[in-house]
Amino acid sequence: MINETTTRKRITWIQLYWLMAMFILIGSGFLALAHPGEQFMSVASYLGLAMLLTGCINLYIYHKQRNLLHGSHWLLADGMSTTLLSLFPLFNQMIQPAMLPLFFGVWELFSGILKAIDASELEDEQVDGWRWFRNIGRIEILSGVSSLLKPIDELMGIHVIVAIILFIQGLGFLFKILIYQKIKH
Repeated sequence: MINETTTRKRITWIQLYWLMAMFILIGSGFLALAHPGEQFMSVASYLGLAMLLTGCINLYIYHKQRNLLHGSHWLLADGMSTTLLSLFPLFNQMIQPAMLPLFFGVWELFSGILKAIDASELEDEQVDGWRWFRNIGRIEILSGVSSLLKPIDELMGIHVIVAIILFIQGLGFLFKILIYQKIKH
């Protein structure tokens, strides 16, 4: 008789934290969608809080597992940039609504570049799952650049652009969860 624990993969505390981050970002995306136009500014601080929490999750995982995870330095860079960038929507209440897509777009662009670089390292070390990181990095770069274009902003609306960015960021955490077993040393 085969032991059930050997046939079933266990979810780790790291994957649970990343799952939490994914739900925080996706929930924030729905929050952004639910507040179009002038209402959107009323949720900007909540979106900043979501960024802060997900950045802190990455920083905590880096702190606890830096010697055990492949590419942990990219986790540190992503966590630091997300945490620092979260301060802008959290504490700058004088922000103009037109600046938010720019701000979230820059975050998305930077995060996509980090994932694309991490994917290159995963590919060099022949770690399965590197294509997922490269593809989500490309999607983040494209959505980041798109959010910086005024015609797209006017066509879709600020709240939709920010929601899409948050959904894509949440998808990035899903990919981390799925390849976690392959990036542990």
